Formats: sequence, C-alpha cells, structure tokens
Amino acid sequence: MNKYVVHSVLLAAIISLPTFAMNKVSDEASLRKAITAANSDKNISQITFKKEAKIQLTSPIIYTGQQALLIEGNDAEINGEKAGKSESFYDDVEKMTTVRTQDGSLMFNTAANISLHNLSVVKSHTRGIVVTIPVEAKGNDAMLTLNNVSVLDSRLYGLHIDDNSNELDDGDIGADIGVHLQISHSKFINNGTGAIDFDGIRVDERGNGDITADIVDTDISHNGGDGIELDEGGNGGVQANMINVVLNENGFYNESDLDDAFDIDEAGPGEIDVKLINVMLTNNNDQGLDFDEEGAGDANVLLYNVVATNTLKEAIKIDEEDAGNINANLFKVKVTKGADDGIQLTELGAGKITALLNDVQATDNKKYGMNIQQWMVEDEKLQVESLGLVKLQNIMQSGNKKDDQIKSHAVVFEQ
Repeated sequence: MNKYVVHSVLLAAIISLPTFAMNKVSDEASLRKAITAANSDKNISQITFKKEAKIQLTSPIIYTGQQALLIEGNDAEINGEKAGKSESFYDDVEKMTTVRTQDGSLMFNTAANISLHNLSVVKSHTRGIVVTIPVEAKGNDAMLTLNNVSVLDSRLYGLHIDDNSNELDDGDIGADIGVHLQISHSKFINNGTGAIDFDGIRVDERGNGDITADIVDTDISHNGGDGIELDEGGNGGVQANMINVVLNENGFYNESDLDDAFDIDEAGPGEIDVKLINVMLTNNNDQGLDFDEEGAGDANVLLYNVVATNTLKEAIKIDEEDAGNINANLFKVKVTKGADDGIQLTELGAGKITALLNDVQATDNKKYGMNIQQWMVEDEKLQVESLGLVKLQNIMQSGNKKDDQIKSHAVVFEQ
C-alpha cells in the first residue's frame, strides 16, 4: 500500500479514538490538568484548546502517557518565555562553550503517536516542542504529526525529536524503533538564537530504526543553527521528502562555524533517500543542502525545481564515503551567487557516481559551477575505481570564478 495512504489511515484512526470529556484548555492550569489526566488515563486521546487561547507557562508541560494523543490547538498560543532552565558548559567533543538542558515548553516523553494541529509555541526559554523517545521503546516507529503549527523565537531548538540516550547527543545508544515526522502548513522561524548549534528542527536517531521526514508547505527560516538537521547514527537510514518548502537565512549564530539550511548526517548501515520538489533556499550561511552519507549505503537524491542563492559555501553538496554510491537526479535546478562551488558531488571509497542533470543552471559562484569527483582514496596517483557516469541535458554555466567547465575526476559525461 502507498505509504501516504497508510499515514492517512493511521491519522484517521487516531482522530477516531475516544476522547475524554473535559473543558477546553484556556490557561496554564487547565492545560496542566489535561496533560496530567492524560498521563494517568489511557482512554484520553484528545485535548482541545479554547479558540485563540493565550497561555503563559511557568514550567514545562510534560506528557508521559503511552497512548496516541491529538492536541487541537484552535489557533492557541503557548508562550514558554518563563518556562525551563539551561546551563552553560564546555563541550570537550565539539571544543566549544554552549548550553545543555532537559527542558522545553511542550514535551512528550513517549514513543506514542502525537498529533498537534493549529497551535503556536513561541519565545521558549529553552526548546519549543520536544519529543524524547524512551530507550526501551519497541514496536512501531514514533510518529509526530504537525499541521498548521508555528514554533517561533525559541532560544534553543524549535523542534527536537531525541532518540539519543546521551544528554549531549554524543553517544550512539537509542531505541530499537525509528522516527517518523510529518509536517504541513507550518513555520519554524527565529529559533536557535540563544546558544551555539541549535536548529529550527533537529532529529537525533540512534540504535535501530530510520528517520522519515515528510514536510510540505512549510517555512523553515531565520534559525541560528541549521534550518533542519536529520542526524542518523545507528542501524538505519534517512528518508526525507519536501514539497513547497522555504529555507531562508539559516545558520548565522556561530560566526566561526556557520550552519546549513538542510543538513543530513547518516552514519553506519543505511541510505539517504531525498526527494525535494519546489524548494527555495536563499541567503543561508553555510551550505544550502548538505548531505553526508558514511558507511554501507547509497545517497539517492532527486531534486526538482530547487533554487539556491547566496550561500556562503556550496549551494548543493552531496558526499558519500565508504561502500555506497551517489545516485543523483537534478531537474530544473538553479544555483547562483554562492561563495564556493555551486554543485558538489563527491564519492570517496568503493562506490561510484551516477547522475542525470537536466535543465540545471550554475552561475556566478566563486569557485566552480559544478564539481563532480569520485576517488577510491582521495588524491590517489593511480585511478583504480570504475568510472562514474553523468548525463547532461540543457546545462548552463556562466560567471563562475574558477571555471564554467565542470571540475571532475573519474567520471565520464554523456550529452
């Protein structure tokens, strides 16, 4: 069955579950009462807010129930400016001073399916919306569904899904399930402005299981760290689909180590599978798209009608290392005015590049318009790998400072 049909059936099933009869949430006290009741009564499956309620938190709201929960916000706003605590520390791994916290404004410590609709979470002192998956969780993937949700002005992460038992996200222990994130008609703006390396959206997945992210009609902009980072470090891959998404002006907070618009890190067994349709990336402060695949698995990327302008490094960067290939299909893609290569594909190790570039423009970049290379060992003297194949149709390069010819190694071109 088509996975989108499955998701629709699942969401319909969640909505149809019995709802505990209670008054609509209108303030912090009634919200805390509703969550406390849901934590102890598995028959409570829905919490509804009063229309356009304004709720000022004094401490985090924490759901720990095991049942699926639907929160209908009715255009309510949760303000977390006075809720949550964080502390500064020096991270020996990253070699930087930042903060750590276990708090957020709206928290879900569960692997149950959570759905949020028509809700804003604003000005969080720490993280905005947090899902922490218990390390002992088993069964189906944890699913978070957000529709018409805004997370604005969080000091740290806007949205954080955490399946990493290490407090600093440095470890590799997590639950034996995956993470499924569905976002539609939402906004993640101006988050990660209170400390180094906090993103608009961040998913940390360890142990077994994949990250699946389906995002449509959404704005992810002006975040201090990455606009969105999907970090998969266990026995699983990353599947990401975006349609009609804007990622503008992300990655500015740490001037000595700027961040990307969309960052994927996949390590260990598992693949990257990405499909982006109608995606705009403007004025991001490191890479626009930064996809890194390490270990056994391919990097499969399909881009259609993607525009990336004014990045401070590569507009589109796909790296694959170890036993895997790069399979890239780019249609109607434009990269311009970047401070590095426009498009960079790099395969290192026992793999090859297969790519189709059709109606692709690379203009006015400070290095190469396109840089496509594969190596068994970087800068090897003797070429031992089989040649990659890049098919070119309707390619336009101009104004690139180093060369308007494609920089390449160990690939052949077919026109």
